[in-house]
Amino acid sequence: MTRKPIIGVTPDINDIGAPETEYLLRKNYADAVLSAGGLPIILPFAAACDLYLQEIDGLLVTGGMFDIDPQLYRQLARKDFVMKPERTAFEKALIKGARDRGMPILGICNGMQLLAVCLGGGLIQDIPSEVEGAFEHKPAQSASITHHNVEIVSRSRHLDLAPDALHSVNSVHHQSVLPADSYNVLAAASDSVIEALEAREGGFAVGVQWHPEYGASEIDDAVWRGFLAAAAQFSSNSR
Repeated sequence: MTRKPIIGVTPDINDIGAPETEYLLRKNYADAVLSAGGLPIILPFAAACDLYLQEIDGLLVTGGMFDIDPQLYRQLARKDFVMKPERTAFEKALIKGARDRGMPILGICNGMQLLAVCLGGGLIQDIPSEVEGAFEHKPAQSASITHHNVEIVSRSRHLDLAPDALHSVNSVHHQSVLPADSYNVLAAASDSVIEALEAREGGFAVGVQWHPEYGASEIDDAVWRGFLAAAAQFSSNSR
């Protein structure tokens, strides 16, 4: 029997004080990994990231309703932000370790933004106040409903995406990624907001600003297929 690639999935954490603090992960993240042929494993926050990375074949950095400390991308905060430093430090360590190993990484929403920061990029701290002519990227509707189009603007090294194609996606965010030399922009919205990126060098390291775990867009299958194919190849090469 072929071994399924093991995907480490980062959870969120609530604000309830210990000992009642809870890890949080929407079911559809795990369901999407299972449907794509992987075995999802939740990664509790811990200092021993190397131990996790020895056991998994791919890293899924999930989204969350919080922001990354602007100091991590060489900026000062221009407004009050909700930040989760413990989670961000944990995910940063995982991303660095995975990159060092050539392990596939998929970052979703906040996970894409942190991947960009780890690759040396920066963020637009607030789309409505900083991007002239931007439309609403954080609509008051369910993420199961697509909201706007993105255009594939460059060819991916790892995902089967047709250049210039338009896809309707379910973005839910108020920050976005700035261009950087270390990654290519794969997709952008019509208001110039970056919606997907890919590291220019090394193994699979892709970020998408929308939420493919909902399966709301036709592009989502390509994202999961590419990620799990890369994880399966990594597993085959390393075990």
